[in-house]
Amino acid sequence: MKKVLIPAFMLTTVMFSACNDPKGGVKEDTLEEATADTAVMYDDENARVDADGVEIKQIDETFWNDVDFEAPVVEVAVLKGVDVEKRATEDYTIYTMDEEVMFDTDKAAIRENAEPKLQEIVNEIKNIPGDGPIRVYGFTDARASADYNMELSQERAQSVKQWLQDKGGIDASRISIQPMGEKAPVATNETPEGRQQNRRVAIVVATTE
Repeated sequence: MKKVLIPAFMLTTVMFSACNDPKGGVKEDTLEEATADTAVMYDDENARVDADGVEIKQIDETFWNDVDFEAPVVEVAVLKGVDVEKRATEDYTIYTMDEEVMFDTDKAAIRENAEPKLQEIVNEIKNIPGDGPIRVYGFTDARASADYNMELSQERAQSVKQWLQDKGGIDASRISIQPMGEKAPVATNETPEGRQQNRRVAIVVATTE
C-alpha cells in the first residue's frame, strides 16, 4: 500500500523583530508563514486510507515532535565529504551539521565556509520528490542556562531557514523552525566530545511521495 504524507496544517506566524543580534549580527525580520490546508479531514488525526488504497497521514506538530534524530544513517559520499550526516526513515530525511561546521562559539551567523555544505544539502533536498515541508531544528549543549540555550538555538535555526530560502532557493512557505535548546541530546553533556555532538542544527524534510 502506497503511503503519502500530506501537510495538514500551517497557519503559523513566527514573529522576529529586526535587531542587532549580539550573537553574530543576524537580522531577524518579521515573517508570516502560511500554507493552504490540503489534507482531507476525518474524525481524528490518525492515518486513513482513501478509495485508491493510498494511506493519507497528516503532517502536524505530532509528526515533527516524533522525529527520531537517531534514525538509520544513510551513507552519501558527497555529504560525508562536507561534514553533513544524513539519516532517513520512510517518512522523513534528516541532514545534520554540528556547531563547529556552522557557527562560531555563541554566535548565530552562518560561517562563510559552511555555505557550500548547506548548498550540498539543498541539492539533495531538491531531488526529494513531492516538495514536502521542511523543519529546521536548533540544538545546544547544557552548559549555559536553559533560557539562553533556547534563544541561541532559535537564532541559529532561523539563520539556517533564512539561508535556505534566500540563497538556497527553497520556497519559504515550506520551511518552519523549532528551537530545542538543550533538549534531545544525542550524547552526554559531561564531556567535551559529547557536548560537541549536542551542539548542532538538523534540517528535516518530510516525505510526501
